[in-house]
Amino acid sequence: MSKNTAIIYYGGFARFGGVISHVQAVESFLLKMEWNVVVITLDSLPIWCRYIPHGVEKLVNLVNRPLGFLYKGKTTRVLYKLLFDSKADVRIFEDIYLYWGSEIPSITILHAIWSDNLQAYSVSERRLEKLKSKEIDLINKINQPIITVSYPYLEYIEKEHFSGGLRKEIGVVELGVDQFTFKKNSTNNKKSIVYSGALEARKNVFFLLEVFKELSVIDPCFKLTIIGDGPDKNALTRFVKANGLNVNFLGYLSYEKVVSELYQHGIYLHTSTKESFSYSLLEAKLAGLKTCAYDKLQVPSEFIDVGIGAFNVDEWCNGILGIDWTPKVFSADNYTLERMTLATLRLAR
Repeated sequence: MSKNTAIIYYGGFARFGGVISHVQAVESFLLKMEWNVVVITLDSLPIWCRYIPHGVEKLVNLVNRPLGFLYKGKTTRVLYKLLFDSKADVRIFEDIYLYWGSEIPSITILHAIWSDNLQAYSVSERRLEKLKSKEIDLINKINQPIITVSYPYLEYIEKEHFSGGLRKEIGVVELGVDQFTFKKNSTNNKKSIVYSGALEARKNVFFLLEVFKELSVIDPCFKLTIIGDGPDKNALTRFVKANGLNVNFLGYLSYEKVVSELYQHGIYLHTSTKESFSYSLLEAKLAGLKTCAYDKLQVPSEFIDVGIGAFNVDEWCNGILGIDWTPKVFSADNYTLERMTLATLRLAR
């Protein structure tokens, strides 16, 4: 009896981040189900064309920023279709920019909208609206199912970000993780703070350090650990040294080591300005940490124990100092790897 085959298309290199975490999670569960799984990333491309999408992005941004990302996605799609348009029982496109139509059952996952993640750019309102319009057209033309990763994010993009411009029906499959790696009844250090994620503009890690700097003045017993890598790492390291802060940078860690490290801390501090789900908040909750985050993130509400409504250092310090350490019920069964993968397969057609 032949095995089912799934092809997963991801538009970046297989490094780190929420989307590649989703790819690896779905792949691992399908392999347990004895599927054949093929994961296509930029690493899969021949060396002669591997960096063409990034080159296109840079060229377009020189004259029409921020549309470069859109054309990077289109270029990646052309290369993938040319080189990896293989037969399968199901195709999973991990970005709206990668999809192409076929008779093979497919599903496209909208993890985030590029026009809603431009913190590293200075973009005029006119260009932003142009990008939004192109994204609306792109989504409306996809003729197979699209899902996004949380109900708050779906409501946000439909009613606020795109202001009712979408005609395409979008479903929701909330993300999940392999919870076998999470222990029960952990004891956590209430003076130890941790952050895990990319070190880049949209994660707002410089603000996190500003909060920790003020918190250290109030109570020098606090310590901070940062897990992850990214373009801001060197500048963040310099800030820590210049201010004499008690911060430990661990760099990139494997999933198992991230989970193990979480259990060494009591507070998860998440100063990101935009999220559509947040694996790192989910993992912190599963590890029993108290989570502090911006209360306007489009994530399941139970992911955030202390929600702060503005990026004001004093408000964040007060929120951390005022944490209620009473245990709260968390519906972990809603975020399993099995539920996520099977729901995704059911919707693909």
